[in-house]
Amino acid sequence: MSFRFLIFYLFFVLEILSQTTENWNKKGIDALKNKDFLTAVDSFKKTLKDKPDDAFANYNLACTYSLLLAQCEDIESEVHIYNLIQKAIKSKPSYQKKLLTDTDFVILRGKYYFQKLSGKTKKDILTSITWFGPSPGAYGPMDQFQFKEDGIFIYSKLDMTESNPIGKLEFTGRYKWINDSQLEIQFDDPSPRKEIGKNKNLRVNYSDGKLEIQGFDHQFTDDNDRCSA
Repeated sequence: MSFRFLIFYLFFVLEILSQTTENWNKKGIDALKNKDFLTAVDSFKKTLKDKPDDAFANYNLACTYSLLLAQCEDIESEVHIYNLIQKAIKSKPSYQKKLLTDTDFVILRGKYYFQKLSGKTKKDILTSITWFGPSPGAYGPMDQFQFKEDGIFIYSKLDMTESNPIGKLEFTGRYKWINDSQLEIQFDDPSPRKEIGKNKNLRVNYSDGKLEIQGFDHQFTDDNDRCSA
């Protein structure tokens, strides 16, 4: 086999693969527009089988899984979506700018790792999502924190008293950012717990995707347990 023929053969193979990729990507987009999510998944996967780093297929497969997740459908895993997005951004950095405005990802905007992929710092992420406590029953998370950019936080918890079984109590306070792994909070009066009290600085350990707050016996994460509530 001559060198010239070998070059021609390789060019021919690459051209065929390129056309096949374009066809599967187009079929995937058409299926996505028609909300035929299973066909979309299958089409983008076929592209990635031949071209694992294809930015378009990785990004749009992530979009498809996100839409399925919004319907509480079973998907491979939420982490798999983040891996697909990461691959897409690596091959095509401009995709990072689309993340927070792409309506296909609405269900993920309140997630720590999604915000991180969009390029936000830990300080920015703190105020961009709601931090939920565990969900032991049918009413969803038992409590939650929301941190505002102006240094104020709102803590709310379910009021499970007999007179108001599904009510909600709210408490406010201020927080002080210390570094990427720690902050301090201080409740206003009244405080949600007598043992916490007013004017007491509480240490908050801030690791990837979770908060451990002094005085609380559980962690706070971005998971509101939406599909099992």
